[in-house]
Amino acid sequence: MTSTRNRHSRLCFARAFPDSIEAYRDAHARLLNFAGDFRDIPDDSGIAGSTVYYRFSYEVARWLAKRAPGEVSIDWDAIDDTTRLDELLAQVLRPSEDEYFDSGYATSHEWIDMARGKSTGTDFDWLMKQIGDERRRPFWCQLYDAVDLPLAWDLSGSKYSKSANVLSTDPIFSRQSGMRPRPRAVSRAIKTPFESIEQLSAREGKRLIDVAMASLAVRHRETNHFNYANANEVYLADVGQGIAIAVFGLLPEHRFPLECTMGFLILSNGVPVGYGGSSILFQQVNTGINIFDEYRGSEASFLWVQVMRVYHALAGCTRFIANVYQFGGENTEALNSGAFWFYYRLGYRPVLAQVRKLAQRESSRIKRDRKYRSDLKTLRKLTSCDMHLTLPGAKQSELFDEKWLITSSMLASRSLAAAESGSREQSANRVAAQLARDIDLRSLHRWSPQERHAFIRIAPIIAAVSPAKWPGDEKRGLRELLRAKGGNDEARYAMLLSKNDTLLKSLIKTCRRAESE
Repeated sequence: MTSTRNRHSRLCFARAFPDSIEAYRDAHARLLNFAGDFRDIPDDSGIAGSTVYYRFSYEVARWLAKRAPGEVSIDWDAIDDTTRLDELLAQVLRPSEDEYFDSGYATSHEWIDMARGKSTGTDFDWLMKQIGDERRRPFWCQLYDAVDLPLAWDLSGSKYSKSANVLSTDPIFSRQSGMRPRPRAVSRAIKTPFESIEQLSAREGKRLIDVAMASLAVRHRETNHFNYANANEVYLADVGQGIAIAVFGLLPEHRFPLECTMGFLILSNGVPVGYGGSSILFQQVNTGINIFDEYRGSEASFLWVQVMRVYHALAGCTRFIANVYQFGGENTEALNSGAFWFYYRLGYRPVLAQVRKLAQRESSRIKRDRKYRSDLKTLRKLTSCDMHLTLPGAKQSELFDEKWLITSSMLASRSLAAAESGSREQSANRVAAQLARDIDLRSLHRWSPQERHAFIRIAPIIAAVSPAKWPGDEKRGLRELLRAKGGNDEARYAMLLSKNDTLLKSLIKTCRRAESE
């Protein structure tokens, strides 16, 4: 089985980074026929012909029911206790069915088989049809996730297996000249502007979201960046030689009040080779890269620089933050692989002075002795704090410490408490109304429902900085920023936020004052 998996991985690599067009066509054809050519395909490999066993969240299960009908079934052998499932099923029963369902004469499995009769599809398909009312989506999401339902996804003929999940693209690029190394001047490369970054149509955006969702699901992974991706806000940047970076905004109802959260997918000749998420705040972005196993040994350093380049272009980011988990901490795989040095060679530096000095000593030792490797004890010290990469011109005073997100949340609670209304909803509306008066916003009637909703969500935080005394032009800029938060393109909000020094300084000052009290 190991040899089968390795053979498949080599073909995947050859399709994404082919030596020639002929090599691409051969690899692609062999991958599409892989299930017919091999019988010893291991399950949970994501390969065509295998079965993926996993307990997906409601959002991924909902996506599977819509995009892969007939492929997914309930894995009854993995269910020891049906209590939570019965609670879910109780919500779809008709009153006339209660007595028999509660009698215990039939198991949950037997009852579903009977209830679905001769309906097409699997037991999972039937279940998802019963709980698919969009108006009650939060309710069904909570109930379904509580079940933690084990599923079996048959990839025999699925277009979403690792073997088949490719975005159609033309032309195909070969790599006769090999892989591109990391740029010598990383900061300069990040600041290099794109000729254009295409914003896709909703139809094209949905197709890319499907590719992104599938690329994770077959690998037992999922992320809210893809689960809640907005088909109307998908950007695609061409970085040459068949490499494209797709960036996904979130649906308005799933956006964070202050931050701008976006996900990205890296494609090579239409093949998903890596992904990541990001939290954009003022001029900084907290993000990291994950290259899928099949594509390790490609041009990860170059690709990561291009991802940072995209975020700089879309949101004006000048500081890139890598949290400890990206290269160590509780991430044993990243720690043992020496991921710290991947970031360090690109220009990331530890934020703590003593760790930065240790890194400098270790780096000098590695340069003197190419065979030297930092031992595990040293790596643990090196990975004890975050790392930052800053572009020329970025100032330490512009850094919004991530702990202040918690402080900002506390300030929001204070703002709501000060409103002294009978309910939390009334308090939120009262805070929003007062903020509107403070920034000379006469009316929200011309704002869309999602713009008004976003304004109410962020208002308790903005109210804490007391903008009533700001000059007129700064109030005008704040009004534009707050409206953009609920707009169709949250990237515009991120760019406006990166340029709003008054809000940045006011929020930092307010957070520091709150911490000192």
